[in-house]
Amino acid sequence: MSGYDGEGTIPAGGLKESFRQYRERVYGSRSLARFFGRGLLLTLFSCFPTVAGSVLRGRLYRLVLGGLGRSCFLEKNIRFFNPARLMIGDRVFIGEGSFFDVGSVAEEISIGTDSHISRSVTIRTQLGKVAIGEKVNVGAGSFIYGYGDIEIGAGTLIANQVEIISGTHNFDDPSRPMRYQGRSPSRIVIGEDVWIGTHAVILGGVTIGKGAVIGAGAVVHHDIREYAVAVGIPARGIRSRLRK
Repeated sequence: MSGYDGEGTIPAGGLKESFRQYRERVYGSRSLARFFGRGLLLTLFSCFPTVAGSVLRGRLYRLVLGGLGRSCFLEKNIRFFNPARLMIGDRVFIGEGSFFDVGSVAEEISIGTDSHISRSVTIRTQLGKVAIGEKVNVGAGSFIYGYGDIEIGAGTLIANQVEIISGTHNFDDPSRPMRYQGRSPSRIVIGEDVWIGTHAVILGGVTIGKGAVIGAGAVVHHDIREYAVAVGIPARGIRSRLRK
């Protein structure tokens, strides 16, 4: 494996180049002034305690985020990579320990008005956008990774520790390590008013129709019809909510 070059290597420019790449990756800019200014603000206020701190962050973070609506409540220890590409609507709650990682300036995470992002949620993008609609609930410990676009419709309920992962690693060439074979992006669309049970896994390339229910622990790798109740590994529809 030593003959392969790829991800994880140290840049040829050494420490200076690594620091430049770090600034661009974390803050979306090569500017030293922006790096230290944003870093200082986040350092001073990310752990500010009590409800007062959560309300204060809901105002001050407008200086670093791409968009932050009115009356937002941001708990402590929230981390951002490329915060200028994170757009948040009005009255959004974001729980302690959550992490928002926008891969590049061509990508974006958006969270609609009146949505609730519980504690320790991770949302990442690469080669696409993650768009969360209005009045969506994302449960604690959930992981949303957009290697390609992910859309989550309004009013959807996502339980604790759900994983929504678009894209996949390529593995067709057994003579090469998988980490060097690249990845293929894909798209996930979750309709409005969907309920996804705890520990479910939603894989790339699927559409979950409006009003569907995904059972706890299910693995979804193909489309689910509107108003279907789907359970199991792989998930399959067992009935329709429209049938009495």
